[in-house]
Amino acid sequence: MTADEELERGYRLWLRWYPAAFRREHEEEILGVLMAGSGDGRRRPGLMECLDLASNGLRMRLQPTLPESHRWARLAVRLMYVVAVVQLGVAITILATLGDVRSSVLAWNPDYTEAQWRAEVAGQFEPLVVAAAIGAVLWLGMAWANGRGHRWAKFAVALLLGLNALSLIQGLAGGSALYARDDVAAGITLCLIQLAAVVLAFQRELPGTSGRRSGPNGVGKRRRG
Repeated sequence: MTADEELERGYRLWLRWYPAAFRREHEEEILGVLMAGSGDGRRRPGLMECLDLASNGLRMRLQPTLPESHRWARLAVRLMYVVAVVQLGVAITILATLGDVRSSVLAWNPDYTEAQWRAEVAGQFEPLVVAAAIGAVLWLGMAWANGRGHRWAKFAVALLLGLNALSLIQGLAGGSALYARDDVAAGITLCLIQLAAVVLAFQRELPGTSGRRSGPNGVGKRRRG
């Protein structure tokens, strides 16, 4: 395989990040530009080229296909993407604050042993991190589905909101507000964003005003019978 053939194969592999319909129409054109701009003898795409192709393709795949007139639904989709990012932030927050949580627990209970702490991490915090990571993937999928107008996706995000709120309430009942305040604050923030996304997802778009004509002062004029 020649250097050009290997380079072309690498570009085509990264172009798979783009939707199939877009590739059918534009892949050869984009490939021609990439090949023309590459140096002689190169066998692999550059790192920045790969990142650019992957990020642009992923953004195109995640972009809502709803009409621009569906303002509430499109805003809800954006908030769902924010929720996915915050979910990852929650997982990172939990991992980053484990040391502070342990110090707080010891302050409240000096007799707390290392074995008890390991059991607490395995039984409470590790499941929370896994659940947050899974939640990020689920909300990313729900944003994609809502962005394409699937009606079932609205009820799915409402269910996810209910599960997250239930988890937060259980954590508060278990005393997490006393020794894991950062985690609780992140969880409350997440619930509020999710609630806003769900409310917007169920909003009805305002009807058009095609049945009325606007006068010079912006006041609608009724048709004469």
